[in-house]
Amino acid sequence: MISSIGGSGPVDDGPPDPQHLPVSPRSVSGEGGRLSLRSTSSTVSSRESHATSAKLSVVAAVLNEKENLEPWLQNVGWADRIVVIDHGSEDGSRQWLEQHPQVELIDAPRGEGLIEDIRRLGLDQISEGWILVLDLDERVTDELRQEIEQLLESDRHESGFRIPFRHYLLGSWLRYGGWNDQHLRLFRAGLGDYIPGLIHSEATVEGAIGELSGSVLHFAHPTIHDFLARMNRYTSQSAESLARGEVGGLRKRAMLRQSRWSWFRASASMFWVRYIKDRGFRDGMPGFVVAVLLSAYIFIEQAKAWEVRLEKEA
Repeated sequence: MISSIGGSGPVDDGPPDPQHLPVSPRSVSGEGGRLSLRSTSSTVSSRESHATSAKLSVVAAVLNEKENLEPWLQNVGWADRIVVIDHGSEDGSRQWLEQHPQVELIDAPRGEGLIEDIRRLGLDQISEGWILVLDLDERVTDELRQEIEQLLESDRHESGFRIPFRHYLLGSWLRYGGWNDQHLRLFRAGLGDYIPGLIHSEATVEGAIGELSGSVLHFAHPTIHDFLARMNRYTSQSAESLARGEVGGLRKRAMLRQSRWSWFRASASMFWVRYIKDRGFRDGMPGFVVAVLLSAYIFIEQAKAWEVRLEKEA
């Protein structure tokens, strides 16, 4: 069941303020709307006046994200609870979080585990109200905040909501190429979860799913170096499960058979879908570069899974 509440305000298609990094709280404009920057105290006081208002908890996983912590926290400071799971930061992130009284800090096993599994540690700590899963490179717009606040004071029957995402990659807002998407990031406590061990997975929610209009702004991959670093990390994680014959990876399917043609066709198909079918060419050179990188992602993921199988057979 799909439903919608609220509405989005005027859209600003310009780039973030060039005087600040895209993840800065002062970069208040973007394709999805304005970032939420209103004070925490005024919002909490307003909602406390409604006896029936549900609580909102924000959950995030952190690994070496110190430069993003302050702007992210300013963006979500209006929430009732903020639960952050650190899984081995070595850049001072954990120490910074320990000094912030609004944050409930959880330690996860050190290492680059699946972010979906790490998020589940935070979900387990929340037993009431609503949960918003928001990564450190993501920001809530004012339009989305207003919708969520309206939802918290309503008697809506849905168990979860999909949220539109707007992606800022390689210096541009991407409109096409499959980047105009939605993700299930808001759900009732106890009714939403992630499938253990499945990378790039969406949350699973028991009950009806609705849609919101306000956006999350995703400032992903500011450089090609960053894209390649994350690709190397994620493909190594998914290669293990693919090699075991499980469904997963970027394709969310089983590992391809050992065939040069199959690997080439899958990579070429990714480029064709992103750049031609989904009109990524309309995003100019950034759309082209990203489509090529994603096609390379498919090939590298399959090659790593093949390598894991060889190592196990040796």
